[in-house]
This record gives sequence, C-alpha cells and structure tokens, in this order.
Amino acid sequence: MNYTDAHAHLDDITWENLEQMSLCGIRRIIAPVHLAAGKAVSCETIREVWDYLFDVQFGRAKNSGIEPYAMIGISMVSTPREDPAPLYAVLPEYLKRPEVVAIGEIGIEPASKTCTDLKQQEAFVRDQVALAKQADICVDFHTPFPPEAKREYTQMMLDISREIGLPMSKVIIDHCTDANLGLALDAGASAAISVQPWRGVTGETAADLIMAHGFERIMVDSDCSGLPSDPLAVPKTARALRKKGASEAHIADVCGMNSQRIYGL
Repeated sequence: MNYTDAHAHLDDITWENLEQMSLCGIRRIIAPVHLAAGKAVSCETIREVWDYLFDVQFGRAKNSGIEPYAMIGISMVSTPREDPAPLYAVLPEYLKRPEVVAIGEIGIEPASKTCTDLKQQEAFVRDQVALAKQADICVDFHTPFPPEAKREYTQMMLDISREIGLPMSKVIIDHCTDANLGLALDAGASAAISVQPWRGVTGETAADLIMAHGFERIMVDSDCSGLPSDPLAVPKTARALRKKGASEAHIADVCGMNSQRIYGL
C-alpha cells in the first residue's frame, strides 16, 4: 500500500528516516514551512525559508523516492518582526506553484515565542485565509494544547473561515484529538490526526478515533519535527487499523487517498 504523510517537516527528517519512510511505502509528504528560530525574524528570512524548502528539502525527499508537496505561509511560531506586507505581496505567486497545495500551517499558538500577542496571531490568520480564498486553495490550521484550547481555537478557525468565505472543503484542522475531531468533521471541514510521541498520540489512539468517527475527510500525519516524532507514524496507524478490522479500502483512504483528494495531489 502507498501512503501519504499529510504533515511532516522535511528539514527535521534525517536521510535515514526518509529511507525508512520510503521502504515502508510512504510515497508522498506534504511539508509545511518550518523555522524554529525562537524569535521573530525578518520578512526576508521567512521568504528564504520558503525557498529553502523547494531548493533543498524537496531534493532530499525525491532522492528517497518520495514526492514532496508544500504548504506555504506565515506560521504562528515563525512570525515577522516587521510589517508582513512584503510577504503578502509575494505569497500569491508561491501559491500558483503546482507543488504548493495549501497555506499552512497557520493558526493560534499561545505558547509561541515569536509572537505572544494573540490578536496579532489572529490578524496573520485572517489575512492569509483571505489570500487562500482568492487563490482557491486549502488552509491547514494548527491547533494547540490543552484540550479546551484545542476546542476553542478550532471553533475560532472555523468561524474565521466562514466569515471570510473560505469553503469548508478547503479547511483542514490539524493535530486533531478526541477534543476537536468531531467538531471539525461536523462543520464540514477535513481533519488531520498527528500521530506523534510528544503529543501522546499513537497509532492505536489514532485508529480508535478513526474507527469511532468514520473514514471520510480524515488524514493521518507524523508532524515530524524537532520534538519527539515518529517518521513511520502513518504505516503504524495503518497496521493498527488492520488489527481493529478496518478494510484495506478504508485504510487506503485515511492513510493516503483522502489527502490526495482534499489537497488535489
């Protein structure tokens, strides 16, 4: 079976891990931009990070037999220290690239070290959702811990999307748990479950959630980053689903085909 990791930060995946992912059947990775600077940076630096994803990280994935796709945007943990207008001016051109499938990951993160002003984070979200609507492209929304914050900010992202007019078919709520998975699906949005050790979400956890909520509009990802992560999260979730009696067709949906349909890969 061929798998898609619907959210993995390529710059934090080692060569060995890429080889393992390829050997286990992962054929596509959707990679959000990533910059763990720990401080606000210049617009120029953020754009250089966007370019670095295409110019360097894509080649690493392809060398392992994995087709890379990108999410591009201003992350809540890599914010500019100045007026973001220069980034908004060029972002539409990046969104036209065939390998770019979404603006992301964006959202609200109360623990952000680069922007502690949640109103400013919300402004970044609103401006980028408006650009996504114009470009007719998906938006991947980060949701934070704890569970009550996950529910609160999921609802906020859904409300902002509706207010601006971004169709729910273009909305992906990421890092879903039992706290917000039903909320996202009931709204008509898509949901991604991040199977990641530091989040306390295992393949078994994800499989239980999927079995309870069905196989439509749900994706699985590893969210591989500098935090404890599992590059084989997607195939391990597929194995857990098999153990629980899921059909191969349903496993193929949540571990690959849904992301291909939702993002138009």
